[in-house]
Amino acid sequence: MIRKFYIAALFSLAMSMFSSCDNYLDIEPKGRTQLKYTEDYLGLLEEIAPNYDYSDGLYISNEASWYKTEELKNYTSPMRSAGFLWDDNYDRTAIFINSYLYNNCYSRITNYNVIVSYIDSSIGDEEDKKLALAQAKIMRAYNYFFLVNTFAKPYDPATADNTDGIIVREKMFESIEEPGIQQTVGYTYRFIQQDIDDAIEDLPHMALNTFRPDKTFGYALKAKVHLFKREFDECIEACLNALDEAPNGGHELWNMNTDYNKYAPSLIRGYGTDRAIDKPEYMGINDAIENVWKNGVIKGYDSSENLLYQFGTTYTDPFPLYLTKDVIDLFEKDADLRELFCIRYRRTHETAPEGDREYASMGIQWNPTGMRLSEVYLMLAECYARKGTSADIAKAMNYLDMLRSNRCITGKYTKLATSDPAEALRFVREERKRELFFTCNGFFDLRRFCAEFNETQTKVFDGQTYTLNPNSTLLTFPFPLKAMQTSNLKQNSK
Repeated sequence: MIRKFYIAALFSLAMSMFSSCDNYLDIEPKGRTQLKYTEDYLGLLEEIAPNYDYSDGLYISNEASWYKTEELKNYTSPMRSAGFLWDDNYDRTAIFINSYLYNNCYSRITNYNVIVSYIDSSIGDEEDKKLALAQAKIMRAYNYFFLVNTFAKPYDPATADNTDGIIVREKMFESIEEPGIQQTVGYTYRFIQQDIDDAIEDLPHMALNTFRPDKTFGYALKAKVHLFKREFDECIEACLNALDEAPNGGHELWNMNTDYNKYAPSLIRGYGTDRAIDKPEYMGINDAIENVWKNGVIKGYDSSENLLYQFGTTYTDPFPLYLTKDVIDLFEKDADLRELFCIRYRRTHETAPEGDREYASMGIQWNPTGMRLSEVYLMLAECYARKGTSADIAKAMNYLDMLRSNRCITGKYTKLATSDPAEALRFVREERKRELFFTCNGFFDLRRFCAEFNETQTKVFDGQTYTLNPNSTLLTFPFPLKAMQTSNLKQNSK
């Protein structure tokens, strides 16, 4: 394992020393001819720090705010403020010089392309070659999915094949002169789906660790791509395959009641309550209680719920972001353990927006840009809600309850019930906001719902109402200036 990390680190370091027309896509990897053994290629699968710089999307999706209100209003950090204030007039291309997300995704894709193109000629076990090829393809698909849902317009079945997308490299390039081709959104999605379909059969039932993909993740990613393409029956089928496969990978939902029942009885005996009370006279008690929840509840990278673990902007994300009041208000009062375990009971900076509070858990690794098993339940609930029959809506509510019963205090939360398709879909969307807050899904969901339903978003900040229209350029990030200068990319946003 040490050798594999060493090889991967050296390869990534060599790649980062160069600049290219596709930002890492057109670099002839000098170390390529030194990769002789299959296990050397396996070392390219896993990064020491698999970061996805997703934080700017959190401000656009109205999940994150900043602890200094005046800095938000005064554009101290322009990308953050333009996103948070839904300022469609701000020209982001003028300041978006480089993008860690763009660079890191394409750097990973280059590693995967090395594997796809050359592992067959390596010296090693044939089963290991199959494993490496499958994991490289599924991770290549995941990184392209991240890129196309950030730097291209949302998928629309009617226009996808006529909408400019991103550069897609299907194999390792032969020379630095070989130009990268900007494909359409439709082409990119088909390539992603082909990679997924090619990979699933040879993915392992249980991966080496949660930073590597297994078969459950393969089915879950397949479902997610179908969901984003509005192929709901296919999404349901892939989700059900994921749930069938999950026990083989050791995956199950985290029942947060287990941790709640571990600490709550002693807190109630000692303090008469299991949660902080926002009154000055309770200040000492508040600190003690909050310390238990924010430091005592531990859920690491190896959690059985993680199908694939990936970092956010840093390995500590989302700490210490501020969650907006709009999202906090969705949590069921005194019942939802996601709020109790992760969010402070009051804001710790008086300069932060009123009502917003800080993510503060030191023990829960949130998996901000990977996938958790809970997503499979949410996708099933959404697809059945969309089908609209009484029986399908009942299935949707059942899948929501399966998730919520693991997230809320037993006996204290209200089961969701409806026979109305529109209300069922609203329940699903609100649950996605609760379950997937401070992950990449908030921005991705905002894009797809705005595009599909032609929705206009509104919010109130500091006494002023802000509007985000469904055609806003903020829903697509511009290509970074360095990529534009060294390629034939057509800009997709501003």
